[in-house]
Amino acid sequence: MTEEPYRWLEAITNRREYIEDQLAPGLPVVALSADPGILLLTVKTSTPKLFEIYNHLALGTVGHPADIEKVRQTAIDAAHLEGFARSPNDVTARRLVSYNLAPALKAAFEQIFAAPLLFRGILAELGPAPADDMLWVFDYDGSFVAQGGPELAHGAVISGPRQVVKDWATQESKPTLNRDSLKSAALSALRLLVWAKLRGTKDQGIEFASVPTEVPALKEKLGAEGLEFALLDRALLGQPIAYRVPTADELGL
Repeated sequence: MTEEPYRWLEAITNRREYIEDQLAPGLPVVALSADPGILLLTVKTSTPKLFEIYNHLALGTVGHPADIEKVRQTAIDAAHLEGFARSPNDVTARRLVSYNLAPALKAAFEQIFAAPLLFRGILAELGPAPADDMLWVFDYDGSFVAQGGPELAHGAVISGPRQVVKDWATQESKPTLNRDSLKSAALSALRLLVWAKLRGTKDQGIEFASVPTEVPALKEKLGAEGLEFALLDRALLGQPIAYRVPTADELGL
């Protein structure tokens, strides 16, 4: 009987190591709050990684497609139920993460006799001005952290390797990214995407300042066939849907 708590702790540790190993190959997703709205950018894969959740909410994900779909559906159901029972103005990223997504992920993580959810995500909430935007990074174990106000000038990143997320969050010389226009925000987001990918693979010591500033060089570093992007457009805030997919020409990519 006295050994049971230790066995549970050992099982949780093994579970965490297994999840991290499975997530490690996952390609990064970045989000950047800019004057035109919130831009989400990632490497294009066979399955989507960026999703509309509600009028002013968008989700970026890393993980197994089936588990991503479970979390996405949970977020959509919770947001629409909240909007129907209360009002659309009551649907916030804070409530979704704190009361729905984080508890569900924590419960799934701690059920050691059930398959774990391989998931890492970032939930973006568009406000009337950049200072009102919010970015919530949350994980398979229910942990989460919010970014708002001046912090948004640095953008946010999620990646397969958890250390990349921590590196960016704790980087002392974290730069302020250019976000005056959609094209400048897209270039900054692409640089952050390249930094995150290199940081999680072959060049773990790369500093953001050494990342190229030209789109062709960045795409060469990325080595990707294409990019997936989405925009919570501030000009559409207050309309039924602020989420849209901009063209590559709009972004200068």
